[in-house]
Amino acid sequence: MKSSIRGAVLGMAVLFSAQVAHAQAMSFGLGGGIVVPTGTLSDGTSTGYSGTALLRLQPPASPVGFQVDASYTRFGLDGIDGHSRMLVGTANAVYAFPGASAAKPYLIGGLGLYNGKTSLDGGPSTDSQTKFGLNAGAGFDFGFGKAKLYAEGRFHAIMKGVGDGTTGEEKTAYMIPLTVGVRF
Repeated sequence: MKSSIRGAVLGMAVLFSAQVAHAQAMSFGLGGGIVVPTGTLSDGTSTGYSGTALLRLQPPASPVGFQVDASYTRFGLDGIDGHSRMLVGTANAVYAFPGASAAKPYLIGGLGLYNGKTSLDGGPSTDSQTKFGLNAGAGFDFGFGKAKLYAEGRFHAIMKGVGDGTTGEEKTAYMIPLTVGVRF
């Protein structure tokens, strides 16, 4: 008798979980693009590239959703053989504008952690440092059905993310990734 009750409760829990997951409209995405360093970050680094993986929860009845993403960004160094890399993780609110068009705009913004490290070819590398930051941007989802293409631009501000070459003072680093990808 107890095993029958446990089986029924387990079956109801699985059914309820499947309904909640379906109602949340969860999607997974992959993307990539260019990253433009701005401000003090652009002193000594050149335009780089990035790869991104994301997970989005967008309830069908609400324009507001939630997205977490992870990115790898790599910048070249101006006049020096080497590179600077950044591992980024963000948690964001997403506002998807309602409508039935093939291109649906959205706004995105939130908090993030940014881990940076610079390496010289054939030479030493800096210790990796993790900093706190903010990001905000906008994008478009294209298409209907399960797979959607997306294109977005975001502005990232990394608090105390770069040292000033003249004074040594830590300053806010800014970068703008322009990303295209697919979301399933």
